[in-house]
Amino acid sequence: MRYLNKIIFLNSAHIPYTEVCLDGNVHFIGTQGVGKSTLLRALLFFYNADKLKLGIPKEKKSFDAFYFPYSNSYIVYEVMRENGAYCVVAVKSQGRVAFRFVDAPFESYWFVNEQNEVYADWSRIREHIGKKCQVTPLVSGYETYRDIIFGNNRKQELLIYRKFAIVESAKYQNIPRTIQNVFLNSKLDADFIKDTIIRSMSDEDISVDLSFYRSQIKEFEQEYNDVMLWFTKNKNGEIPIRKIADKVMNSYRDLIYTHRQIEEERAELNYAEKQALQELPQFREKITNTEAERERGLRLISELQQKRKKEEEVLIGDIRVVEEDLKKARRQRQYYEQIGIEELIRRVSQEEFQNQELERMRIMKSELTRAYQDVLSKYRSLTENLEIDFRSFENNKQSLILEKGTAVSRLQEEAMQNLRSEEEWVRSAFEEKLQAVDAKMLQLRDEQAQTGRQQVKASYEAPYKKEISDCEESIGELNQRDQELNFLIHRHQMDIDRLRQECGILRKELEMEAQNKIEDICKEKENLEEELRVLNALIEKRKGSFAEWLESNKPDWQDSIGKIANEEAVLYNNGLNPRLTDNSGTLFGVSLNLSAIEQNIRTPEDLKQERLAKQHILQESNNQLVHLSEELNSEIERLEKKYSKLVREIADKQHLLEAERMQLPTKLKNLQVALSSWRTKEGEWKRIRTEEIQEALNEIAHRLYRIEEEKKKIVDERERRLKACQKNYKEQKTGLQKELEQYVSNIKSEINLRKQQLEERKKELRQAQETELGGKGADTVTIRKYDARIEQIQKELVYIREHRSQVTYYEKDKQELFDKEPFMRSCKKDLEDKLAALNERFDLREKKLQLQRKNVEEALTKLRQGLQLLENGLNKVEVFQEDDIFCPPGSMEVGEKNTKKSCDAIVEGLKSLIISAIRKKEEFRKVVIQFKGYFSAKNTFHFRTELISEQDYYDFASNLCEFVDNDKISDYRKHISERYTDIIRRISKEVGDLTRNEGEIRKTIDAINTDFIERNFAGVIKEIALRPLPSSDKLMQLLLEIKRFNDENQHSMGEVNLFAQDSRENVNAIAVRYLLSFMKHLLEDPGRKQLALADTFKLEFRVKENDNDTGWVEKIANVGSDGTDILVKAMVNIMLINVFKEKASRKFGDFKIHCMMDEIGKLHPNNVKGILDFANCRNILLVNSSPTTYNVEDYRYTYLLSKDGHSNTRVVPLIKYSSNR
Repeated sequence: MRYLNKIIFLNSAHIPYTEVCLDGNVHFIGTQGVGKSTLLRALLFFYNADKLKLGIPKEKKSFDAFYFPYSNSYIVYEVMRENGAYCVVAVKSQGRVAFRFVDAPFESYWFVNEQNEVYADWSRIREHIGKKCQVTPLVSGYETYRDIIFGNNRKQELLIYRKFAIVESAKYQNIPRTIQNVFLNSKLDADFIKDTIIRSMSDEDISVDLSFYRSQIKEFEQEYNDVMLWFTKNKNGEIPIRKIADKVMNSYRDLIYTHRQIEEERAELNYAEKQALQELPQFREKITNTEAERERGLRLISELQQKRKKEEEVLIGDIRVVEEDLKKARRQRQYYEQIGIEELIRRVSQEEFQNQELERMRIMKSELTRAYQDVLSKYRSLTENLEIDFRSFENNKQSLILEKGTAVSRLQEEAMQNLRSEEEWVRSAFEEKLQAVDAKMLQLRDEQAQTGRQQVKASYEAPYKKEISDCEESIGELNQRDQELNFLIHRHQMDIDRLRQECGILRKELEMEAQNKIEDICKEKENLEEELRVLNALIEKRKGSFAEWLESNKPDWQDSIGKIANEEAVLYNNGLNPRLTDNSGTLFGVSLNLSAIEQNIRTPEDLKQERLAKQHILQESNNQLVHLSEELNSEIERLEKKYSKLVREIADKQHLLEAERMQLPTKLKNLQVALSSWRTKEGEWKRIRTEEIQEALNEIAHRLYRIEEEKKKIVDERERRLKACQKNYKEQKTGLQKELEQYVSNIKSEINLRKQQLEERKKELRQAQETELGGKGADTVTIRKYDARIEQIQKELVYIREHRSQVTYYEKDKQELFDKEPFMRSCKKDLEDKLAALNERFDLREKKLQLQRKNVEEALTKLRQGLQLLENGLNKVEVFQEDDIFCPPGSMEVGEKNTKKSCDAIVEGLKSLIISAIRKKEEFRKVVIQFKGYFSAKNTFHFRTELISEQDYYDFASNLCEFVDNDKISDYRKHISERYTDIIRRISKEVGDLTRNEGEIRKTIDAINTDFIERNFAGVIKEIALRPLPSSDKLMQLLLEIKRFNDENQHSMGEVNLFAQDSRENVNAIAVRYLLSFMKHLLEDPGRKQLALADTFKLEFRVKENDNDTGWVEKIANVGSDGTDILVKAMVNIMLINVFKEKASRKFGDFKIHCMMDEIGKLHPNNVKGILDFANCRNILLVNSSPTTYNVEDYRYTYLLSKDGHSNTRVVPLIKYSSNR
């Protein structure tokens, strides 16, 4: 049995030197202030090593200052054990108390010399202790000290201190606290009582490590939500994150392909620039030649225009002359009409007649005025004269008729000649027109034939044949490329699958190899654990066993009884009650030669060493397992990195091919649209061309028709003109004939008129004759008539003379103008027709030359445009290459690629691609930001959320491609589901382990309650009882629910069950809810490290003192009076210590513990005796203090404390009883 046997003060707490025995109940008596509490605190310090829990008032000196005021101040605790006592030396080191363990009973000479002086130098003390006695290094840690005293010595560094333990327990912590509670009369706390009961049950630390679960489950909500993002559908049946991931991957691949296109376009630009530089001189030479050809055409047009102008001027001049003559004729005609030329001509033509008439009138007058002898002769003469005049007049008129007939005949002959001349001129003029028309017709028929040939040619012509052929060729190439890409993608996928399969096979081989090694080690480990279990069982049975007794009472027992005694049945049996007898050297009176027995006897130390060795081997096995696991993980990581690199390289190529293939449908569609467009253009061109040709043919036909009509008109006009000439001739002839007839008629009228006048004159002469015969006088009236007539004739002759010139001019104008007016009009018409024909002829020639010039101009324009395009293209290339945005340094160093595109088109395409790449990059960044916005910085999949550089975004997308392509989400789903399903099962197991002691706890509580009832010695205390209740801890309640859930559904949860979408959904939802709730509890209470057995139930106690009932409570500060309060609390605490002692004694052996009660005088003597008995029957010793002594026989030692003249405390033993109390 082990216990604190003695405490020795050396220059400590005003005690120069004293020894206090503690192997029984001890009572300190003395007045107030003599040091009773000081001794009790020093004794308590042995158990709790906590200077703050000794009840020292704050205004007092500290423990170190008061108990160790000098360098030679010591407190020595002597502890008794089965094989001899050892000492614990408390000494002040570096300003605080520390401990040394001495494996020997206390001897005063170690510290005190012959002069009763205490050594201050430890080396002197160590020298006096001697080298044979073990002295440990200084133990400065109070927790380490408590671990040594109470046997929590499983740590490697504490194994050497194992012999210094009074008990062996890893759960001793409540014992020193209970002892200090007795001393300090602390309040009762159900939690402390509960914890003490639990700690007394087993050294095994049964708890749920919340730190482990916190580390395991703290990311559960995020991990679960992260994984569920990939499987949660929206109302449209879509999975948003997968849709966005597809956008990211497609954007990434499209962007990568765009960069590749940019590189290809740059290579094409290099080639196009080179070609353009080579084509520039050729274009300039062609432009020079075409310009020369254009100048020649312009010169020919200029010459033609000059020639046309000259001929036009001649014709226009002739037309103007004719027009002037016609104008003059119109003016003269108007003039003659105004002056009445017809009347003038008539009157002038009567001039000769008038002269003759005048002469006749004069003769007649003369005859009338001459005196005739014979009136009858006279008038007969006058009548004859009249007859003669009439005949002369008639003859004259007849001659005039003849002259007029001759003139008319002459004029008719002239008209006939004019007719023939005009007809000849008309035929000549119209023959020229007909030749011009025939030339036009011939030219148009040539044009018609040529246009017909163009129409035939147009039906077979393909103006966009090259473009259509290029499109068809490109479509064929794209289709072929699509097949190639499909093949390459499938081949790359097969390569990737092959590499992954190889990686999987190699990984399985590594895992199988590692598993084989692990299984071998695990088998060894199981064997070691079984051996360790057996060894632990033997070592646990060492306390109180026969072997322990032999070690203490029978030296060298290994060579005697050890050779024949069975380890389990004899040596480590606790129920043999061994004792020494006089029959030494015999076995039940039989002497044996034990040297002939070869048996390896394992002492308890051998067992401990063997256990240490096996534990070391077991640790090595665990280390090997860890090493194998780490090595396996390292090998797998190395293997996966190797194959991931290969897969990544192929996957990058595959992504490029897929990106390129993604572009093919668009390109194919564009080409098909272009092909359709070109075909439409060709059809449109053919339609337009056919329409143009048909229109040209129609126009030519129309023009032919018009020319034929024109020819017909010309022929008709010729005939009309000829007819007009005939008509004019006939009209002239008829006019002349009519004029002649009119003239003859007029003459005859004049003759008739003259004849009438002749008859009137004859009548007048007959009247005048009759008158003159009757009167014989001349006829004055007749004479006056003749005078008047003569005057009239003279006036007419004057008028004729005045207007004769006008008639002459008229005759001239008539001959020169009026008679030629139809001819002049015909001549003007002919001249105008000649001018029109000339214009048409020159228009045709000029049109032909202009068409040639236009073709040359178009060719020149095309050449200049081509040159301009080349120069603009080269300028754009230069500007493009100088632009750092579009063309960073070194970006054009990509070689050359054959192309038919122009520099301009390539530059524009490149700009468009680069701008598109920038836009796509922005869209790519946006969609990446949108995607990573679903995840936190510490997301489950380790997606980077802080992306800075462009490469970061590309790496992100590349990793996402690998993540999706490799279906890693399934791995995460499986891993996380397994992990958290395991967590649920582990929670269930650990909670089950935690609650499996529930029955034992209830049994212990029932035992305590029964013990209180049976051993209650205080009549004032009616009842002290404990009761367990279900835990009110919400976390504990949750874990209990999780355990029940797991027990009910353990067969319904599988690998991917947390994310399943089948009939297990309700179970999964509950599991997730439990895990989320568990995580919430852990996060809300981050300081909570574990869930102990104490959390599985709630403990309440009840105290009935006289008529006072506390009810079921968890804490009590005071119970009744001071005495009753001290008594109740002491009884409860002693009972708790006993619970611990009983459990620990079964494993280690019995031991004793002290409880200190200050001012015990507050209790009635009967209750003092009762509490002593209550403690002693449980191997608990009481050390009390009071001012006076009573019940002396109940204490083994009674010490009187007093102060001497130097205020030092003197401790004087008064009475010692040999009682076993």
